[in-house]
Amino acid sequence: MELKISRVTKQFFEKIAVDRVSLNMKPGVYGLLGANGAGKTTFLRMICGVLTPDSGEISLDRFSVKEEEYRNCLGYLPQKFGYYPNFTAWDFLMYMAALKGISRNRAKVRIEELLEAVNLKGAEKKKIAAFSGGMKQRLGIAQALLNNPKLLVLDEPTAGLDPKERVKFRNMISRLGKDRIVLLSTHIVSDVEYIADEILLMKEGSILHEGSLPEILKPIEGKVWECRVNSSEEAQILEQYAVVNMREESQGTLLRVVGEESPSENAVSVEATLEDLYLYYFAGEGGE
Repeated sequence: MELKISRVTKQFFEKIAVDRVSLNMKPGVYGLLGANGAGKTTFLRMICGVLTPDSGEISLDRFSVKEEEYRNCLGYLPQKFGYYPNFTAWDFLMYMAALKGISRNRAKVRIEELLEAVNLKGAEKKKIAAFSGGMKQRLGIAQALLNNPKLLVLDEPTAGLDPKERVKFRNMISRLGKDRIVLLSTHIVSDVEYIADEILLMKEGSILHEGSLPEILKPIEGKVWECRVNSSEEAQILEQYAVVNMREESQGTLLRVVGEESPSENAVSVEATLEDLYLYYFAGEGGE
């Protein structure tokens, strides 16, 4: 099984949202990271057939994104998924199963499994209008998994989940990635850091870097520092460097900084993380 994306481009008026992106994906979990406006959602919508590329090709095995066989292999959770507020969770999932061509008997069994998996067992007869944001998000994850898809695309899936739910979700996605392609877009760096086999870093419509966590961190090896500074030094460093973290202490302020050179005489080089890399490339970005 392989998802092939070849020189895919999408432009809105004068803005190029996705710029000649090419990727080959095999079973595993792929984490897509980038600031708001980087082109992530546009890219995912093209993979799901919601948007048509201006140029380029997308296929899963021998099926084009335009074909029904491709759609039958797809599960998709958009950033904001639509639902009927007066439906119960059970009715909504049965309705979505019917749209996906799943038989009623098979749907009942699958829905029971998924309600358990996303921690909504016991809430299936409640109206969706009464659900919290996290419950709605878990319902969205369940509907994306109804047809047991070979390609699962998730756009900001952990939005609205509390820390305990996020850990449970990450574990579920990690298991799912063993025998299917999972593409996960998120702003929550730790979600990607813990479960992604491959990380895709997107900026201004292009894939800036791709690879495993150790591979993708190579550009900032030796560029992450920690130092303890006084108030005047702190102001100068905040102006000149990407500061990942700062903590007030009795002896001064402890800063974690990403930069090409040491920010202070007492700075110590430390091991890089994915959050450091994100700040290195996207400090000052993020407005839609």
